[in-house]
Formats: sequence, structure tokens, C-alpha cells
Amino acid sequence: MIVAKRMMRNPVYVDENDSMKKAMDLLREHGIRHLPVLKDGEKLVGILTETDIKQASPSPATALEIREIYYLLDKVKVKQIMTRRPYTISPGAPIEEAALIMREKKVGCLPVIENGKLVGILTETDILDAFIDSMGVSGPGYRVEIALPNRPGMLFEVLKLLKDFDANIVSVATAAHDDPEMKVLILRIETKNYKVLKAALKKAGFEMLSAD
Repeated sequence: MIVAKRMMRNPVYVDENDSMKKAMDLLREHGIRHLPVLKDGEKLVGILTETDIKQASPSPATALEIREIYYLLDKVKVKQIMTRRPYTISPGAPIEEAALIMREKKVGCLPVIENGKLVGILTETDILDAFIDSMGVSGPGYRVEIALPNRPGMLFEVLKLLKDFDANIVSVATAAHDDPEMKVLILRIETKNYKVLKAALKKAGFEMLSAD
């Protein structure tokens, strides 16, 4: 799965010279938490988040009157409070690459850039939705975890057994095992013979770590 399949296209953005108040209004109006910041409506120069705005906002304990607060918010420019040089991703990049960048750099979104232009934005929610879909969590089926020796051909042995019981594979994933010589195979399957299949897997010598 690539970023282009999950990103939000034509994202809402602000210009670097827009006011902080306009940015706040856009975030509230569209129910979003991140705004790409453009210069002259073209070049990406920053990212503005809810956190940036909170840090720049007057304290709740301020003695300023409400009209004075709005006056200040209208005078502060986005470029004064934005995060400069944001991390970006291309639309053709794998979704897992984007997830790794967001995790390592501790950012909540990635502007998507193609040929120097902003074409989308990818957020943590988009990453989570992609994970949920790839694991088939929202659909029907049973979840099975099996510990397998970490050597070629083991996955084929499991799949061959599933075929014998007319089990349809919804999703396949792997995870690390405490033993480096083992791997955890995570399956979501659809079958009318689930109890019989579980018994057959155990009888075949496969270690079942968990099963719905």
C-alpha cells in the first residue's frame, strides 16, 4: 500500500502570512489538527499544529480582555509560530515508510510532496486506518496466532492445511517471537469449520499462541 492510497488530497492549508486567528478558525471549522503552511500559495515552508497554537496562545490566567486577545491573535502571523522544515513524504512511498518516519521523528503528520508541490497530507489516523484495513479487523473472521520455526517453507505448511479446510485468508502478518529461532504468524481467516481447523493445527504440531 502506498501513501497516495491513504493520504487526504487537496488538504486545507494556510499561507505563512495568514494570522494565527485564521489558522485557529480553519482547524476548528474542518475538525483537523494540522495545517501545511505555504509561501505564496505554492512552496511548503512549515506545518502548524494545535500544539503550536496552544503554546503561542495567551494563558487562561491572563488579565487581557477578550477583545484584546482577539486583537493579538489577529496580529500574530503563522510564520512566527509554525514548525519550519517539516518532514515530508512522496505519494509513491510505501505506507510503512511513512509510519516509520512519523514514529522515529515523533510527528503526527507528513505533508505529501510531488514535483515540489503539496498534493496531500498523511496523519496518524490515516496510518491506523491502513493498519486496521490490512489486518481485516473490521470484517468477519477469526484471529489466529501460531508460533513457527523461522525457516523457509513453514508458512506454506500452514496455508496447505488451511486449504484442506476451505479456510479463506483475510489477512496475514508476522511478528517477532521471544525466541529468535521462531516467528509469530498472525492470521485472520474465514471458515465454517473453525473448531475442527484449530484442532487440526494443534494435531499437526503447530503451537497456537492465541485464537478467537
